Amino acid sequence: MKKKILFSTLFLVAASACVSIWWYLQTAKYLPSSLPQVPEVSTTAESKPTFRPVSFNELPGWHHAQLRKSLQAFQISCQTFIKQDPEQVAGTDSLELRAKDWQPVCHAALKIKPVNAKNAREFFLNWFQPVEFHDKEAGPGLFTGYYVPAIKGSTKRTAEFKIPLYETPDDLITSDLGMFFNDLKSRRIVGRLEKRKLVPYYTRAQINKGVLKDKAKVVAWINSPIDRLFLEIQGSGVIEMDQGKTLSVGYDAQNGWPYTAIAGVLIKQGIMTKDNASMQAIKRYLTEHPEQMNKVINKNKSFVFFRKMQQGIALGSQGVPLTPGYSMAVDRQWIPMGTPLWLNTTRPDSKDPDVNKPMHRLMIAQDTGGAIRGKVRGDVFWGGGEHATLIAGHMKNPGKYWLLLPKHVTNKINSIAKN
Repeated sequence: MKKKILFSTLFLVAASACVSIWWYLQTAKYLPSSLPQVPEVSTTAESKPTFRPVSFNELPGWHHAQLRKSLQAFQISCQTFIKQDPEQVAGTDSLELRAKDWQPVCHAALKIKPVNAKNAREFFLNWFQPVEFHDKEAGPGLFTGYYVPAIKGSTKRTAEFKIPLYETPDDLITSDLGMFFNDLKSRRIVGRLEKRKLVPYYTRAQINKGVLKDKAKVVAWINSPIDRLFLEIQGSGVIEMDQGKTLSVGYDAQNGWPYTAIAGVLIKQGIMTKDNASMQAIKRYLTEHPEQMNKVINKNKSFVFFRKMQQGIALGSQGVPLTPGYSMAVDRQWIPMGTPLWLNTTRPDSKDPDVNKPMHRLMIAQDTGGAIRGKVRGDVFWGGGEHATLIAGHMKNPGKYWLLLPKHVTNKINSIAKN
């Protein structure tokens, strides 16, 4: 029955061009973490990225890199690549790659057992070509961090725990516009049916007023809308129940409205600055000003729906478990999922977040995020716990990365570089 509804909806989308175009313009810039984002429409020559093959010697800090965990994280992505149809698209509009371009590399990677420092370095040197990737107009990229929060909660609504984490509502519909328009491939719209028309889904403010009361099940109840907001941003978390029981939850769907950063709202209001708008500072302000809480939070019309997850596993957009410190969320309009990325940035010290230390590390692109937009933009996954929370909450540093692409696709890169 759900499939019939979906196909009927897709037909309505194709027939109602005005609705499709309007809603696409509203949503094409955003899908939140743990699901492939909707790429922005790129039509100008200036928006094309720059590719330039370089040597490993040009990568800052490469000779001192510890690559064992990087290879282990890449092996996790490889388990997805080798199961895909060889012709399945595995690149971007600017970088045409298919699963078959990754599969020979992945077969070689998965044969390496056990992984150690020596064979990990040899593997990347033998199979990959570093490629410079940057946006000349934008300058340095921005790198932040995210983590797995632990939140107090309950399976039942109580006087203390009355903030719901909703499952995906039955009436939420996601449609792929690429099924109808070739120039909109991979673009999606999200909405619901109202009198046989596809209309925008409910906003955060409407949901907070109870519009989903009979439309969506509740995964768990928590005691703070602030914690729910940051759980949505992180994409997954652990709900700590009574009697020592825990429940892992993760991103399942989103209401289609664009993500608005609460930090940006508070900065615009003059309450914070770019320098002090950390996660911890935002939580502190909203907690100390409860009369402003809903007004501020509802500025972000985006709303995330959750599902129960296997205990202790955080899944990224690629559908694979994330590796703390080595998995990174990127903008998949520009970076293919599963790509190794040599990262050159800084990160907060785990003991003193006001002190930044160099970070040269081979990351694997395994996730996306609603706020992760741009050619050089990354969100480092730090895992769970106090140190992870501290680092992720304060990380907001400039930097750069290089793609590591299979050597046998170097000709494609050289061709792109000439155009």
